[in-house]
Amino acid sequence: MAGLKTHGITQETPKNLILGAGTFYKNLKFATNKWDGAVLGATSGGGKVNITPEYFKPEIDGATVAIRGMIWKVAEVATLEATLTEFSAGIIIDTLHLIEDTKAPVQGYKKYISQRNVSEDDFLDNIAYVGTLSDGRQIIIILPNALCTGAMELAPKNKTNATYTITFECTATFEQDDLEHLPYEIYYPETTP
Repeated sequence: MAGLKTHGITQETPKNLILGAGTFYKNLKFATNKWDGAVLGATSGGGKVNITPEYFKPEIDGATVAIRGMIWKVAEVATLEATLTEFSAGIIIDTLHLIEDTKAPVQGYKKYISQRNVSEDDFLDNIAYVGTLSDGRQIIIILPNALCTGAMELAPKNKTNATYTITFECTATFEQDDLEHLPYEIYYPETTP
């Protein structure tokens, strides 16, 4: 067809590609004109951010298809998954909701044990993904009130670094005006002048 493009590439495309695996942070904040947070750990195999809305489409006699104007967002799930290769005490505490057991200490070690319930301390202020666009600008996706909900499976092997995947889920809080949306934030950089 004459006049229609055969691709979606524009002059802006080279600037807007996400390159590399990015970095995963916990408790990332913007204060005093800069971002500050703790790197979650080194990854191998990258990660994934998934934000999935759920829609309600009423079933009405006579309509057998979805109708524009009759679709409502009723829920959503936002998760961040990272494949980590770094294994530290902080990571296992954050992901498995462990507490330190100081009874019967073993010299040279700290002992961590499972706890029965999820406590307020098990929630991170947020979990964040920071990716770098091909022109050097950074995109930041923050999932507040993050709780690790994925299992940790560690399968070490000879001649390779062990990796394990963790999944954090964004949650709402009682302080929100409504409990019908998640408070995730996406910071997309302004175009350079």
